[in-house]
Amino acid sequence: MLSTEEIVDLYNQRRNALGPVHDQMRKVRELANGDIILPLNELDQNAKSSVANLLNIGLDQMSMRVASTMPSPYFPPIREGVELQKKNARLRKQAMLAMWDHNRMSMKLRRRARHLLGYSQSAVMLKPDFKTLMPTWHVRNPLDTYAAPVDDPDNPLPENCIFSYRVSASYLVKNYGDLVVGKLRMGRVQADTMFTMLEYVDHNCIHLVVQGAEDNASLTPMERAGLPAVMLEYIPNRTGVPLAVVANRITLDRPHGQFDGVLGMYYTRARLQALTEIAIERGIFPAEYLVARPGENPEIISIANPKTGEIGIVKGGDLTQQQLNPGYKTEMLLDRLERQERLEGAIPAEFGGESATNIRTGRRGESVLSATVDYRVQEAQATFEQSMLAEDKIAIAIEKSYWGSTSKSFYIPGRVNNGEASYVPNKIWQTDFHYVAYSAAGSDVNSLVIGLGQRLGTGLMSKESAREADPLIGDPDLEHDRIIAEGVESALLSSIQQQAANPQGPYQPEDLAYLTKLVVEKDVPLFEAVSRTDQRARDRQAAMAPQGAPETMPGLAMPGMGAEMQAGPPEQAGPPPIQNLLAQLGG
Repeated sequence: MLSTEEIVDLYNQRRNALGPVHDQMRKVRELANGDIILPLNELDQNAKSSVANLLNIGLDQMSMRVASTMPSPYFPPIREGVELQKKNARLRKQAMLAMWDHNRMSMKLRRRARHLLGYSQSAVMLKPDFKTLMPTWHVRNPLDTYAAPVDDPDNPLPENCIFSYRVSASYLVKNYGDLVVGKLRMGRVQADTMFTMLEYVDHNCIHLVVQGAEDNASLTPMERAGLPAVMLEYIPNRTGVPLAVVANRITLDRPHGQFDGVLGMYYTRARLQALTEIAIERGIFPAEYLVARPGENPEIISIANPKTGEIGIVKGGDLTQQQLNPGYKTEMLLDRLERQERLEGAIPAEFGGESATNIRTGRRGESVLSATVDYRVQEAQATFEQSMLAEDKIAIAIEKSYWGSTSKSFYIPGRVNNGEASYVPNKIWQTDFHYVAYSAAGSDVNSLVIGLGQRLGTGLMSKESAREADPLIGDPDLEHDRIIAEGVESALLSSIQQQAANPQGPYQPEDLAYLTKLVVEKDVPLFEAVSRTDQRARDRQAAMAPQGAPETMPGLAMPGMGAEMQAGPPEQAGPPPIQNLLAQLGG
């Protein structure tokens, strides 16, 4: 267990070490949010940049492509060939997918993709949720993340990590009033005064520390009284593993976002555009100078007003206008800067719905876009594969540590019994060994579906593998069952149609009408309707009716095709003659 002073000192050390990296991240954030300032005195104070923000376009497009497909977890059976082990492996995968769905993982990946590409880092922390009895993923801002250095830069699991965030004084007093009032240095506190919270996480515990106000000489002795930091909570970590995962973009030796290099070019282009606007404005409203004639004192008697037709009068001098040429090579330089930004940030024109003028065919356009985008998307998705693998293992450790013997349930859409499945974490999580992989890293959802169809057509891939790779199919096993059910139902319907079209077939008009009534009016499934119709025909054919009764007539059906009942023996009028009785007795 670390003391409050040790956590604060560790936070300050890492904050100073990561200062240049975070400064670069803030510049990217300012440009992405449009919070930039152009240092031109002649522009209005409220003037904004009037050029296209290519960083925003590239960041959104690349992030959406990275997160357009979801990875899939694969849990191999502990022993191959054992049906129970296969069933448990399938249950482990479904339970993990249920946790992902509960945490809205597809939406979190979109935000994390923007963090990874823009800030070169994606941080997340896992905690147990005692309301839902599930691990929860919390996406953290890389600007407020201070992870311990690791020997392997590709290892997303640091030994410990400090997360910082800001809370108001009202929140602090409401939730931790007994711990901070009279103990923490509050300064000139108001309801909206913000304080810094530090959350230290390692494999043993979670510390929550609040920092007080800065020690300022302008504060009164009462306002300066108190501790600089106070420990608010100490929570043991039952899992024994760190709960923070920090994925880093692959670079040389220091964090570097994909769009860090476009910042200077954007500022230059925005400033040049602003200067062009100033020159055009001066050309519309040129500066005028009063030039004296030799030996005369110039004087302006009246100022001209072209809107009202008033003519200006000048005495003893001439008015001259300063002519400007604001367009000299300006457009050429602006286009050149834009091209440099696109090359540096890998932002092709297709991201904005345009196409380069030298691209004539769709195939060539796909090749250019693929060379610009695919490998970067592939690398980002490979980074998320390793990160989510570590996150899944932490989630499994949370389940076993906090709810190991508790029976839990999750729901699978489309299954019988409302799709409910139950499991006990200690029983199914016999091991946390598994894989997390994108079906085709580097491909977005559109090109992925096309590639799957081509591989199926050439016979290089099975349909089951294609179902597992398709991002639109959430449960491949359920989809397999549905395909079989639809195929059998289609074959049954085709058989009914063929037999009903034959007058000599088993489906006579009255039976076919009864079958149609069950399916259309009573909404009975086709297989159940066929079974009822068949049983009805059997009962009719086994029953007997008196000769000449309407039930013995074929009606609309062909005679002898089973549409009529069997005719019984003819009825006799009165008792039989005495001779017949004697004949039966042998007399």
